Amino acid sequence: MKTALTALALAGFSAAAAQADCYSIYPQGAGQQPAPMAGYTVTEAANLDGLMDPPPLAEGANAIACERDSVVPRPNDFELVRYHGTPLLISTGEGEARQMLLLGFQPATEDENGEMTDPQYQVQMAQGGLSDEERTGVISALEGFSASEQALDALLRAQAEQDS
Repeated sequence: MKTALTALALAGFSAAAAQADCYSIYPQGAGQQPAPMAGYTVTEAANLDGLMDPPPLAEGANAIACERDSVVPRPNDFELVRYHGTPLLISTGEGEARQMLLLGFQPATEDENGEMTDPQYQVQMAQGGLSDEERTGVISALEGFSASEQALDALLRAQAEQDS
């Protein structure tokens, strides 16, 4: 994941976090503060049947930041980062207790030896640390993404068969 996203998020998201639940985040150097996504939450969008719609990012934004009660990813966060290629910055707390977790996805790529690498989720603590309980929760969430992806892929295949 891009450390530029982390730096920008640390600089701008903390100051804006009281205005909305989720924000569009711009690349470092864009000179723009996070833009509130009024009425939008990743959790609500991802809980609908099927694949969530692409997020309503502000023009030029490349990630979403959401203020939550925990930095542990929620069961359907994978839809945003894997299927829409949008990194998710999850934050909680204030001041010294502030935590920020960045969740992204690296698709399969060809390495320098011509071998294909496995696709994988990427997790980075942008600020703060994780308790043992939170670490266990993050690992469980990542493990749960695999089963959820399989179920979603099966649903999408079934829908495609019905449409054809």
